[in-house]
Amino acid sequence: MAPEPAYESDALRIFKLGPLGPYANNAWILVDKATSQSALIDAVPEIDQVLAATEGTDLRLVLFTHSHPDHIDSFDALREKTDATFHMHPDEPWADQSRIDVHLSGGETVTLGETEFQVIYTPGHTPGGLSYYHAPFCVVGDSLFPGGPGHSRSNANLQTLIGSITTQLHPLPEETVILPGHGDETTIGASKTEYAAFAARDHDADLHGDVLWERD
Repeated sequence: MAPEPAYESDALRIFKLGPLGPYANNAWILVDKATSQSALIDAVPEIDQVLAATEGTDLRLVLFTHSHPDHIDSFDALREKTDATFHMHPDEPWADQSRIDVHLSGGETVTLGETEFQVIYTPGHTPGGLSYYHAPFCVVGDSLFPGGPGHSRSNANLQTLIGSITTQLHPLPEETVILPGHGDETTIGASKTEYAAFAARDHDADLHGDVLWERD
């Protein structure tokens, strides 16, 4: 039996599966209602379960947010089992870029049936992080979570990620639903409120890692 949509708008049905694999990944499936064309966000673990949820749709796109191993876990299996085109930023270092069909840098539009997604460049968690926006939803990978940014490996990376969040994501409408790569969803409005508490305090010069807006 097909899962029920987690979210729905005039243009889209959005399905959420998971947690999947050892890192509890979310699988997001985006379906254009007018054509039943679908897109999968990242090559997550347990891909047979995910592909089963796409039955009845025409899987056209795999849209990568980044290339950490848990997000490219099923890269080869998806290549073998689907004809979907793979989209990724060329600066992502953990994937074979020669096997990416379309390289995205941010600012482009990706079309799924009659639905257009704005590609947003959101580096910091990784060098080539991408987010995909179609109101009122934004798929952000591991760039932003309820309560804080994604993991950062250095303070420089954290500052880059904060810049991505504050200049690229926070300008979106406050009702925008943030669909992350793990865990629960949040909204831009909630994130802006949490970030304001963080921005009002001083911070250690080497702050990085798993940062929480209202704690660190």
